[in-house]
Amino acid sequence: AVALDPMIRTSVVHTWFLQRDNERVASTRLEDNPYIVAISLAEVGRKNEVLPPLHALEEKVKTRMRDFMMAARTLIEGDTVASVAAIRQITSSAFSDPEALLYLTRHLAHLNQVDPALELFERVVGGGHYCYPAMSSDPWLAPLRKKPQFGKLLKKAELQHQVAAAEFARLEGDRILGLR
Repeated sequence: AVALDPMIRTSVVHTWFLQRDNERVASTRLEDNPYIVAISLAEVGRKNEVLPPLHALEEKVKTRMRDFMMAARTLIEGDTVASVAAIRQITSSAFSDPEALLYLTRHLAHLNQVDPALELFERVVGGGHYCYPAMSSDPWLAPLRKKPQFGKLLKKAELQHQVAAAEFARLEGDRILGLR
């Protein structure tokens, strides 16, 4: 897409985030993807650098993204109570994007909020997000791995991921995308 239009916005940064390529995500504009860029900047040791612009951006934004920014900022600042409250603001609304809910699942798990994270992970998988490679290896999800419910949901995600991968292969997706 970028080869066709250098100004086009893509969602590839979300793929990098799920691959935990924090350096790459951190090299993108905070304004374009505030939550994942802020988390990635903190992960690569640049949390002091991200807090002032994140706070300023948070003051300007009036959409649901503001709650995501507050969740990220308060996580980075070490304010668990406020971070969990920001996530509850999102999850108690009609918001239903399963990929974004996966980000919040890992966020809650990272804060050792195991039961709310498991409930949210059920919404992620139930909502059709089956990114098994990210789910199975994400260190932020480690507190959930001991729970049988997580194992069952992860298995469902794995099976659906395999179905999607088989369909991609059947339709020659790698050839279409020039990956061969």
